Amino acid sequence: MNNPHMGADVLKYLNSIIPDTPEMQLVGEQEAMRIQLTQVLIDARLSSNMTQEQIAAAVNKNVEWVEYVENCNYPMCVDDFVTYMRALGANFEIAVNLPNGSSIKLDSNQIKRLV
Repeated sequence: MNNPHMGADVLKYLNSIIPDTPEMQLVGEQEAMRIQLTQVLIDARLSSNMTQEQIAAAVNKNVEWVEYVENCNYPMCVDDFVTYMRALGANFEIAVNLPNGSSIKLDSNQIKRLV
C-alpha cells in the first residue's frame, strides 16, 4: 500500500487541512481539556491504589460507569467529576482567572458545606 502520509508529521498534516477558526480553536481546547482531565482522574485513582471496581462500589455505580468517565473520547459532566472525586475521598480546587485580573476559586470543601 502506498500511503503518501506514512512517516509524515500527523499534526502538521492536520493543521494543513483543518481551518484555523475560532470555532476550531474552541474544539481543540475542549479536546485538550477532556484529555487532561481524564488523565488527572486516572492518575488520582492509581495514586490512591484503588481499582475501577472499588471506585464503582464507593459511589454505587457499575464498572462501566468508571470506564466511561476514564475514557477521554466522551464528554465528562461536572456531576461525573464530583462523583469520581467523592469515590476517591479526594478534595479538589477549581480556579478561574478572569480577564480583569481577578480570580474565582471553588473547592470541594465549599461544596460539601452547601449540602
